[in-house]
Amino acid sequence: MVEGVRRRRPLGAACACALVIVAAGCSSDSPSMLDSKSAQAGRISHLWWLMFGLAVVVYVGVVGTVLVAMLRRRRSDDGLDDGRDGLDGGTDDARIDTVATDRTDRSFLLYGGLVLPIVVLSVIAVQTVRVSNFLEAGPATVHVAVDAEDWWWRITYPDDGVVTANEIHVPVGERVDIALRSDNVIHSLWVPQLNGKTDVVPGQTNHMTFTADVAGTYRGQCAEFCGIQHAKMAFLVVVQAPADFTQWLADNAAPGAPPADAQQQDGARLLATTSCAGCHTVAGTEAAGTLGPDLTHVGSRATLAADSLANTPADMAHWLSATQQVKGGALMPQIDLSAEQIDALVAYMEHLQ
Repeated sequence: MVEGVRRRRPLGAACACALVIVAAGCSSDSPSMLDSKSAQAGRISHLWWLMFGLAVVVYVGVVGTVLVAMLRRRRSDDGLDDGRDGLDGGTDDARIDTVATDRTDRSFLLYGGLVLPIVVLSVIAVQTVRVSNFLEAGPATVHVAVDAEDWWWRITYPDDGVVTANEIHVPVGERVDIALRSDNVIHSLWVPQLNGKTDVVPGQTNHMTFTADVAGTYRGQCAEFCGIQHAKMAFLVVVQAPADFTQWLADNAAPGAPPADAQQQDGARLLATTSCAGCHTVAGTEAAGTLGPDLTHVGSRATLAADSLANTPADMAHWLSATQQVKGGALMPQIDLSAEQIDALVAYMEHLQ
């Protein structure tokens, strides 16, 4: 009974592994390539399942072969013992069994060691090439330029004059082309539910294309180690109905909203007259810096600091008062501001919808 339990362990481990992976793919807490929301991600998911299925078959086959070999060795040893006890008895039968065993072993080596691996690897190679060809960049109706900075993402819509940060808006059902650029180090843009990883390499422009099938918000991440805040270099892809996307473009192409009260006026004056204006832009004001994210419509974004914080007044105040504690090594320095000044800046920037 103990031997039977031991034999079932490898298969049980494989099944448990498969269940864990499936559960992870169905989880809504973190993005997964198994939870595809585009045709491109669907192809990648199907290829992964093919490779996983073949791996399970090979694993079970190898384990089964080892078990069969162990049983045969035990029977062979028992047969030799019987032959010795019976002197000449059974010698011819043993020779016949040995010849048959040798033929079986040679057949196993031929098919199991040569033919089967060639078939498995050929299937994987053909499917990988087909998926790679499907993922190649092609004509698109929506064009987005993404510049990888340290450590955030500058998002530009060249056809519409819109500049934002860490949030890519696209329409559902339309092919999107993302041009990827970097002027610092190598990064990699990855949205598991929409497409595979695409490297962002200094000195060249790479392209990623996808067509989202389902409206929603999908998290992306830099997938190439790029420095101290690599882990906090995330972004969101917001897939909207075409009409909502058109409205978003129109809203974000407009200048920043003027202050609505005295506190917001103080915040606007602070932003334009302090070091903030040297790094950030608010269209329609004197702030025209380009080193940091464009803040013209910062209040409409879901997150701050490349998805490190939620975009709430409390978190924005925390970001302004403890920048290096939130994101140590970020290029935004710690600015010496009073609590009243921070409140004024927060009121103004949250008003920039």
